[in-house]
Amino acid sequence: MSEELSLSLEDTAQLRPVPRRAPGPVRLHAFFERACDETPDAVALECGPDRLSYRQLDEHANRLAHTLIRRGIGPHRRVGLLIPRSTPMYVALLAVLKTGAAFVPIDPAAPADRVAYVAADAALDLLLVAPELASAAADVGCPVLRPGELAAEAASASPARPRLWPAEDEVCYVIYTSGSTGRPKGVAVSQASICNFIGVVADIYGVRRTDRVYQGMTIAFDFSIEEVWPTWAAGATLVAGPVGADRIGSGLADFLERRRVTVLYCVPTVLATVDRDLPGIRTLLVGGEACPAELVQRWSRPGRRMLNTYGPTEATVTATWCELLPGRPVTIGRALPSYRIRLLDERRRPVPDGAVGEICIGGPGVALGYLNRPDLTADRFLDDPRITGGGRLYRTGDLGRVLPGGEIEYLGRADSEVKIRGHRIDLQEIESVLMEHAEVAVAAVAPHPAAPTEDLVAYLAFTRGAHDRDAIVARLRESLRRRLPAPMVPGYVDTLAELPMMPSGKVDRARLPRPSGARFHAVAAAAPETGSERAIAAVWGELLGTAEVSVTADFFHDIGGHSLLAARAVSLLRQRGVAPDASVADVYAHPTIRALAKAFENRAPAHSPREPVEAEPSVGRARLFGWGTAQVGALCLLLVLLGGPAAAVLGQSAGVLSLGTVWLLVAIAPVLYLTARFLLPIAGVRLLSRGIRPGEYPLWSAAYFRVWLVSGLLALAPLGSMSGSPLLPWYLRLLGARVGRHCQLATANLGLPSLLTIGEDVSVGYGAHVQSVRVRGNRVEIAPVVLHDRVFVGANAVVVAGAPRAGGARRGGKWAATARRRLPAGADRAG
Repeated sequence: MSEELSLSLEDTAQLRPVPRRAPGPVRLHAFFERACDETPDAVALECGPDRLSYRQLDEHANRLAHTLIRRGIGPHRRVGLLIPRSTPMYVALLAVLKTGAAFVPIDPAAPADRVAYVAADAALDLLLVAPELASAAADVGCPVLRPGELAAEAASASPARPRLWPAEDEVCYVIYTSGSTGRPKGVAVSQASICNFIGVVADIYGVRRTDRVYQGMTIAFDFSIEEVWPTWAAGATLVAGPVGADRIGSGLADFLERRRVTVLYCVPTVLATVDRDLPGIRTLLVGGEACPAELVQRWSRPGRRMLNTYGPTEATVTATWCELLPGRPVTIGRALPSYRIRLLDERRRPVPDGAVGEICIGGPGVALGYLNRPDLTADRFLDDPRITGGGRLYRTGDLGRVLPGGEIEYLGRADSEVKIRGHRIDLQEIESVLMEHAEVAVAAVAPHPAAPTEDLVAYLAFTRGAHDRDAIVARLRESLRRRLPAPMVPGYVDTLAELPMMPSGKVDRARLPRPSGARFHAVAAAAPETGSERAIAAVWGELLGTAEVSVTADFFHDIGGHSLLAARAVSLLRQRGVAPDASVADVYAHPTIRALAKAFENRAPAHSPREPVEAEPSVGRARLFGWGTAQVGALCLLLVLLGGPAAAVLGQSAGVLSLGTVWLLVAIAPVLYLTARFLLPIAGVRLLSRGIRPGEYPLWSAAYFRVWLVSGLLALAPLGSMSGSPLLPWYLRLLGARVGRHCQLATANLGLPSLLTIGEDVSVGYGAHVQSVRVRGNRVEIAPVVLHDRVFVGANAVVVAGAPRAGGARRGGKWAATARRRLPAGADRAG
């Protein structure tokens, strides 16, 4: 049996075929291509400033695929991807699949040691590496290429799709998960398994072509497959998530609102950091770890579906699902179509409903096995019909029981694997790395029962010769950081004289003491000196469970902080009044207490706290009443001017609507329209703009009144109808603006024409705002706006008073320029 189920590096064609396949595409990338054929001009990907249609993304991937094929990449080959989330990453992912090769994604945050191990264990034929990650791939034993190095060759390649023959036993991808031997293990998933999964979840997830789906997980975890491929299979838009501080909390909420995301996949831990509801989210899918009932209650609302998914990598992404509703127990639901679930006891016998058993998964989603691990494959993938009831079963190591309604309740792990912040971690892998050090006699790692966020604690017993234990702990943590991904590095450490043992000689995990609370970090070296440093240090010390925190210690590198812990730290800083406007981005930008304190101090007002701040003068009631009356009068006068001729005609007819009266009204209607829409704005704007000078004026003043009248007349003018046509520059000149030749102006959101100067060859996009007036407090600021020659202002960008643009500058969509933001010649800004 072990020979049948193990994988040979030399010949993956001998892999055991999956019993059956759902109808539809037989290769993963074919789902994308089918959507591309149906809606080629729909947006497939938004990643940073890039916005690619299905046709564009398909052609980019086809060109790169042909380039890779010329270099020998094809079926039964493996290509590693060490590329952070970016447009080149998505292109490379599609291109590798189009060659028929299997892709092996590697976490961009993985240490160099882990990258080298994966490359060797997977016997990669090629590793595609982003330039900024080249140092992590320095010691791999396979050819290494940067996508940029293939750009010129790919540009001349054919945009047509490579032709592939279907094959039953092809591997689609290999994903590495934590392993008990101190090294990760590669899970090989076939094309048939992943195509079956995408086919069966389409109706359940319900992604529509009009949806905008968030993609925030690294492709090194199969959670990302749920984000990417059902989206492309539906012809929807994939919105690549941000990096850094905006991956969680209010930064994530802002991103989701700004990008109008409608479908969100995430782990419950990340969802819990979002501090407000997002009405635009119509479908919310959580998975990767247990979902608290409180989270269901907080995020449920009419018109929104909230789904819970469960499944290990070895069962192809997801095996069970359910809809989460407030007031109902949180379960992992029922098996997906074509999947089956069996609960087995320790002797691998089925247990009755209601009894606890190990969750075992069968069906076409069961993976091919582990690379180079025939023993582990035979142990975890069961093939005995007397046990499985037919077909193969994967033993998940998770415990569960079937509830009376038929749904499955998840009860935790039966072995040493845990889930920490959505990452699947084998504790024995961490223990193996710790035990490699001569000073460590015994090591055990366990989830911390009461940490502020999900975290691990390492219990250590040292050998008799180990004296400088603080220095040893510091070396151990540095070793873990070099060898393991960040979620696998314990945040806490307890040193014991000896660990509780069972008669078998194994650590008795049930008798491990409650953690003492000591953080796994470097020895404190610098004490706080200022009041701000002491306040921040007190918050960090409380959060990290330590009495002393060095003000020069890096939050992430030296004291084991992570993004979720940073979110908690920011919340405490706000609650305690230390920094009411603090954000997670501040902690990323200034990761030490000293740097963070200086940033907060520099952000404070320039005046001394002892000196009273001069209050903004309030608007008097008399002035408010006077200018308000003037505005009402102006509106009445405008109505008289526009409606007077028609009223005069009706008055002469003594109220009798004769045929002659109707013809007279029809005759004067075009004259009235031409006067109101074209001539009156020109005359009124030019007259009212005379004498308006740049400066700062009181609100509800004569200057403000004139600006208000000009804005009203511009609203009457046909700027919106003319936007995007050659008529708008001509009409703006009539209004008093200075507009050069060869300008493309596609917006009607323009300020005072008399203070607007536009050079030659200028392009302003749809929805852009070019404003020379803004109100701040009780003051109105008026300043000229100058767009010099060859300036490009993108769609929805904002240029406000006093923001000159240098020649040749470009401002992309949704970018704001103020009086203090100048754009140098030839510069680009977007986002």
